[in-house]
Amino acid sequence: MNVTQLRLNNEQYHWVNSWLERWGAWVYSGRLEKPQSSLIAHCMATKKPQASPTRPMCNDDDGLLISRVVDTVIPVDNQAFGILLSYYVQRLSRYSIAAYSQKVAIPRNVSTRGGNRFKTPSLATCRREVDQILEESLYLLHPSLEQAFKCRKRVGKIKKVA
Repeated sequence: MNVTQLRLNNEQYHWVNSWLERWGAWVYSGRLEKPQSSLIAHCMATKKPQASPTRPMCNDDDGLLISRVVDTVIPVDNQAFGILLSYYVQRLSRYSIAAYSQKVAIPRNVSTRGGNRFKTPSLATCRREVDQILEESLYLLHPSLEQAFKCRKRVGKIKKVA
């Protein structure tokens, strides 16, 4: 089976997407400590956290859990990791990610009507690639996230002793 044929169903997509949106807000808020996730911390070093969150955010336990899963599942593909951070943390649209990708693209062998030749990929090609990378990333993250949420141990409520 081809990787492009592997897709999440609607329910799975919304579940993963909602958790990653909350995680993106959590990372953007600056709650992620630098030693905990080197790739994410490096990316967020240039961002200034906002005083009050403007979008729903997960708690610290969930954020750390999702960060660990993302770091273990997507560390080998820097492009996929960058697209994931751009989309969920910085909230860039798929179009703007594709436009940037096309602007910095290195000419490559592209099949055209006149035959194969080296040229910069078109914006439509970059948009398809960004969409495909996001779908594949979510497909890879879903089982690991689901397993991590099922197997985690909840922290008990802390009782005040006065």
